[in-house]
Amino acid sequence: MSRRLRNCVIAAGVAVAVAVAPVATPAQAAPRTGDMQVMFFDWTSLVVAVAGHLLSGGSSDAPSLQAAVDQIIAAVEQTERDIIAHTDLIAAADVQACARQHTIEFSDIDNMGNTVRQLWAQNATGCAALATSYVSTVTTPAAVDNIGHVLPSLFAIVVAARARAGLTNGINLVIQDQIRSYEAVVAKLTPTDCVKRRTRDPGYPVEKWWECTAYNGHVGSSNVVVGDLREPNRTQAEDRATNGTSRPVAKSALPQLRALGV
Repeated sequence: MSRRLRNCVIAAGVAVAVAVAPVATPAQAAPRTGDMQVMFFDWTSLVVAVAGHLLSGGSSDAPSLQAAVDQIIAAVEQTERDIIAHTDLIAAADVQACARQHTIEFSDIDNMGNTVRQLWAQNATGCAALATSYVSTVTTPAAVDNIGHVLPSLFAIVVAARARAGLTNGINLVIQDQIRSYEAVVAKLTPTDCVKRRTRDPGYPVEKWWECTAYNGHVGSSNVVVGDLREPNRTQAEDRATNGTSRPVAKSALPQLRALGV
């Protein structure tokens, strides 16, 4: 990837991150289980701002980088309760424990000596690698969804911690793990229960559409296509059925992460 293109990606990430992080009330997603609702920042733009700066050879002492890391710290502090609530739903005890620990301790990263901070950042990286392995192997959709809701903040914590600790090598591998974990979330939460509907009323042209049901029972339908010349878009139905799961965030993040060229 050319330095010019990468710098464009970084600039875009910084612009969105600056706009998102200071908001007092995070954006709210659709309800998941019971009355629980997911609160999230645009974690991807925050990650791109930090990782992109480092991947382009930027200084770890640059004020813009420090500001981007500060935004991630603030975002984690504002959404900590919700992150922990989803972390507690993770089926794998080791992943649950390390994700919970690093979410709780992250706000104190500037109170650590640099030696401790480096060790802490390395342990957080190990937690993200463990989460990536888990989501790549688990097959139960609900389990995939639970870890999927935690991955965005966990990887933001790792990237920010490594930047703060001066551990700039290996950021590309962290982003590769993030991409791989998001690909697993998207693939494993894509509905397989899909039916193409077709109806024709007397005197009217045929109408066709896809109808998909996600693992949680939510149904999504594509736009109706009238006539025989075009086919309905199954992807629309898949995406609409999975609103409220962790799949939309993972799917929308992948192009931004891949644009980093790691």
